Amino acid sequence: MDYTQIIIGLSGGLVGGIAVAVIQHYLDKKKEIELSFNKLMEDKYRSLLVFMACALDIQKRRYFTLNEQTPNKTSQDYLNQIREYYYHSVLYSPDEVILALKQFIETPTMDNYIKTATAMRKDLWNKGTKLKGEDIILK
Repeated sequence: MDYTQIIIGLSGGLVGGIAVAVIQHYLDKKKEIELSFNKLMEDKYRSLLVFMACALDIQKRRYFTLNEQTPNKTSQDYLNQIREYYYHSVLYSPDEVILALKQFIETPTMDNYIKTATAMRKDLWNKGTKLKGEDIILK
């Protein structure tokens, strides 16, 4: 074996090692960003679901710890807060969530709440559900 082959072999190994390290760093960074984004979305969706529950029944607000910029006093106040989230969601939510949220705003019912929550669940975890609305609603 001559020195040229050794140098070519070492160079190839070095370049390959660097390429693997760069690719691994890129993939790790991408995964970190995805996890951060998913956490952010989960927090936004959680807040929205609480606001939606309060819009349906204002008495539910006493069961939640709410970080509201302006205290909401009526169901309409909560609907207005949801409307604000809706306009923001156009930037980051998939079509299914946007449409379900719009339907809830236009017609705030428990059925539309369940549809919106199901769409959010699918967006966050890529999981559908076999549960029906009546399976989820507490009596």
